[in-house]
Amino acid sequence: MNKAIIGMTIATIATGSLLGCNKTEEGASMGAIVGALAGQAIGGDTGGTLIGAGVGALVGGAIGNDQEQQQRANQQQQANGTTIRRTTTHETLDENGNVVKTGTTTTTSTQTSGGYTGLED
Repeated sequence: MNKAIIGMTIATIATGSLLGCNKTEEGASMGAIVGALAGQAIGGDTGGTLIGAGVGALVGGAIGNDQEQQQRANQQQQANGTTIRRTTTHETLDENGNVVKTGTTTTTSTQTSGGYTGLED
């Protein structure tokens, strides 16, 4: 019971400390936490914990940085008047072996002097 309360307290503090961080910092922090736990579980010693924390921070930071760059690119496109509508297309085979497409595809529109282009259905 006490270990569960301590664990929940640490998780709450760790999560609260990420408020105001960018995606790279969040990814590195969460990666370090997960890596440290995995390193301790695998290695069972301080060295394993430190190696896991380091590797987790690197991987988590890289993933967070990628998310941050995608978010910036989307914001830049919106600032330039570009609209992206994403949907999914599924292809299945019917009982006769014919490909049946359901859903829709991604449509991108851009703003021009005459209005928007690319949103024609």
